[in-house]
Amino acid sequence: MSKTITLERVDDVPADSRVCHYDELGERAKAELPSLTESTDDAVESAVAEGFHTCDLVKYTDYYEVSVH
Repeated sequence: MSKTITLERVDDVPADSRVCHYDELGERAKAELPSLTESTDDAVESAVAEGFHTCDLVKYTDYYEVSVH
């Protein structure tokens, strides 16, 4: 089953956010992250989405808010 992931660049990081750095993500999530930052919504396999469940934000080149639907 696939999930939809949205990454939205943010300028402000709330103090109570769970921030994951790129290198802390699973290998499949790391492989998908560059393409996810360039689109509005992407369908990914559930295994990829699992790599983002512990994060509110991901620090890559900027901070990105993670939404998994």
